[in-house]
Amino acid sequence: MAEILSQSQIDSLLSSLVGGGGDVDGTVENDSASGKKIKDYDFRRPKLFTREQLKHLFSIYETYARLLSSHMTGVLQIYSLVEIIEVEEQQYYEFNNALPDSVLMGLIDFQVEDSDSEEDMVIMDVSKEIGFASFDRLLGGTGAPLEEDREFTEIEVGVLEHFLKGMINLMKNAWFDYLEISPRLIKIETNSRILQGIGTDDNVVIIVLNIKVNETIGKINICIPAGTLDMMFKKREALKKRSQKRGDQVAEEKRRKNIIDEIRKTTLEIRGVLGEVGVMSQDILELEVGDIITLNKPVDSMVDLVVNDEVWFKGDMGHSKKKKAIAIREILKRGSEPIE
Repeated sequence: MAEILSQSQIDSLLSSLVGGGGDVDGTVENDSASGKKIKDYDFRRPKLFTREQLKHLFSIYETYARLLSSHMTGVLQIYSLVEIIEVEEQQYYEFNNALPDSVLMGLIDFQVEDSDSEEDMVIMDVSKEIGFASFDRLLGGTGAPLEEDREFTEIEVGVLEHFLKGMINLMKNAWFDYLEISPRLIKIETNSRILQGIGTDDNVVIIVLNIKVNETIGKINICIPAGTLDMMFKKREALKKRSQKRGDQVAEEKRRKNIIDEIRKTTLEIRGVLGEVGVMSQDILELEVGDIITLNKPVDSMVDLVVNDEVWFKGDMGHSKKKKAIAIREILKRGSEPIE
């Protein structure tokens, strides 16, 4: 994009001319020691997006450039190449002032899912060279650019409207892994000076794409207002947090299931205890067949079922399939207290 002087730079230039100064401080200066460019930061118009966010946007439209290359090659039946050049945040008047009076500009409603605003407006400007070359090719020509500089006719706008709709629809695929949108073309404008909907001093992010159709070279500028882009980034973060939360819940459920599965494989010893009695070791040594040991429970009392030295159940002695068995009658709390 062309470098546009801000109001502060214009004031500085005028002051320098009035005062007779030779040097004027610009937005970009050269550091003679390191050879690096130093850009002044304007605290009155701060940047709203981080470098990481712009990097994400660059990645999204890098994918869009590849999709658009294939799409245009298929529609025009001629070699087409689209490459992303830069993603830059600036004020809207800088973008609008750099445009010629006559343009081919599509006004787009991004239609972000669950958006609160009626229209999430985005602007896509296609250079006139590409517009005329595409029109020529769509009507069976060679795709040569128009030599004279003139405005588009109504017929040309009507034909190119369908062409732009296909280009705009591809943005849905580029954004698919990041956010769900359903972009649609609202209308086509051919005069950049009557465009309304974005404030002059509002921040916007400009995505610049270089496009080549056969031998014709031009640009596509996509202008996203800061409000729309900020809303999209916030929705993405909210979706990411919900996804992480769902992922944590799934992981926790899986962890619990694995623990229960391992517990199910654990071997536990279950003993049926008829009763208890204290006996001298001498008496044990002298026991013979037919001797009787008196327990500490009545004959009709229930048997304790002990699991790992803790009473879990009480039941009655019996038999099942010719084997001794215990029928469970009571389930106890841990601590040997009956469940009410």
